[in-house]
Parts: sequence; C-alpha cells; structure tokens
Amino acid sequence: MLEFFRANQGLISVLLSMAMLVVWVVYLQILLVQVRASRRSSILITRAAGRGMRSRCLVTNMSSQSLYVTSLIGILHAGDKQIEIALTDLRELPEDLGADPRSTMRQGSLSTGQYLDIGHFDDILEVMLRDDEAAGLEREDVAQLDLIVVAFYAPESLPVGARRSFQFRWESPSGTRVQPSSLRTEQIRGRRQRKRLFQAVERHM
Repeated sequence: MLEFFRANQGLISVLLSMAMLVVWVVYLQILLVQVRASRRSSILITRAAGRGMRSRCLVTNMSSQSLYVTSLIGILHAGDKQIEIALTDLRELPEDLGADPRSTMRQGSLSTGQYLDIGHFDDILEVMLRDDEAAGLEREDVAQLDLIVVAFYAPESLPVGARRSFQFRWESPSGTRVQPSSLRTEQIRGRRQRKRLFQAVERHM
C-alpha cells in the first residue's frame, strides 16, 4: 500500500486538490444562496378568519429584514373593466388610530413575522366602490380583486412588492365566498417589474 502511494503521489495529490476544490465550490454556492435569500423580500397576502366576505386580509413580512409598507393598490375586475385604485389614502382616519396604527393606516414598518390587518374583504370592496373611478359599479359586478403591496426593503433601492388575486363567488349556496386565485403570493422582485411598481405608486400620489 505504501509503495502504491509513493508510486502515485503526484496523482493522489491532484485528486485531493480537486476534491478540496469541489468542497469549496459547493460551500461557496451554499453561502451565495444564503446571502441572496437574506437580501430578497418575501411578502405574504392571505385570507384569514373565514372564507366569506367578513374574512380578513393580512399582509405579513416573511423577509429576513424589516420592510416598510408604503402603498396598497387594488384592482377591481368587473366584466371587461379593470379599475386600479390606491387603498392607502382612501379613508378619512380619526385622530386616535387605535392600538395598531399601521393596520389602521394600511402602511408602516414591519419586522420579520409581523403583519398588517387591512380589514374585512367586505369593507375593502365597499371603500373601493365609493371611489370616483368605480362609479356605477355594484358589489355583484366585481368578479375579482387584485391586491398589490408596495414596500421599501433596506437592501434594495427600488420598491419591492407582492400581488395576489381573490375571486368573489357571489352565487355560492353557503353565502358569498372569497377564493384566492392561486396558492402562493406572487413576489415582485424583477427590476423591470419594480420600475412599473414605482410608476404605479407615482400615479396615485
């Protein structure tokens, strides 16, 4: 065995060096994935506390760092119409914002795992239908609501965001149902998408 090692010392040295190189490449790849994951935003938009119109809509920060929710944009789908309305500034708020000002204002800073309760779907739809852009629409005209969250995340210069769609099943035998159109919240992270997001915020300023 010793003679084999002496005879193939150069080859063994090369193989060991290659094995060490592979280990370091794998290690650096894992480290890179972890760093990228820590810099990426993750925002959840969920339906909670029921399935009907009185269920609540929550926006949760699942990122590894804090973020600031600055805007909430809703898009109503009624027939062939799509009406985009900024939800953040639609309501006149009382001076006393209660125990959770962020949820009342629908904006604010969220640490990891914190959430905004932006209200019942019933109330969200009612507020949007009072906007001038939605003049003439009735509740039952709205088939779907898209919610877009716009936030600023420390590692990023452009805003980040998330989007999820909810369909209204007005004819459900057990009462109106709010049904998510997909299992996951779409994350808005691409540079081109985020530029469009920034332009959408500017339109509603």
